[in-house]
Amino acid sequence: SMVEFKALYFASARDAAQDKAFEILQIADKQPATMASALECIKVTYPKMKSVLESAMIALNERYCDKDDMASIEIKDMDTVAIIPPVSGG
Repeated sequence: SMVEFKALYFASARDAAQDKAFEILQIADKQPATMASALECIKVTYPKMKSVLESAMIALNERYCDKDDMASIEIKDMDTVAIIPPVSGG
């Protein structure tokens, strides 16, 4: 069964997502339901997100995730994945 998650986009992530603030995305059936798969799904949908993700903070259900743990963080149906780029200074 497919896992759906809610993606939230802030700042430059929102620009990369063609000005969407949030949407529901699906992790492909054959993929493990992990944060790595969720981010891959977002990158496939929005190629411009690739560079945003390099510097962005990622949060799962309002808790920040460690970049090294993405493949082991489990995503459950309707979890919220937030992409929070650094806010540019000035």
